[in-house]
Amino acid sequence: MNEIFGAILFTVFVASAGLGIASIICAVMPSTIDENEQERARDKIESIFFGAAGVIIALVMIVAMIFNAG
Repeated sequence: MNEIFGAILFTVFVASAGLGIASIICAVMPSTIDENEQERARDKIESIFFGAAGVIIALVMIVAMIFNAG
């Protein structure tokens, strides 16, 4: 049962890290849509927020996997 819980933690880690890094990459890429400046700034802030949240969740999963191993 302990291995199943570890596998679930690892799955959440991979998903959140992947989505977090992808969101941060999308935030730094130039926008291709001709919107007003306020819309582009809001989209970049949203991408950075979701990216940071994904990376933080990934770090929490690393800590959970470390404590689960012991």
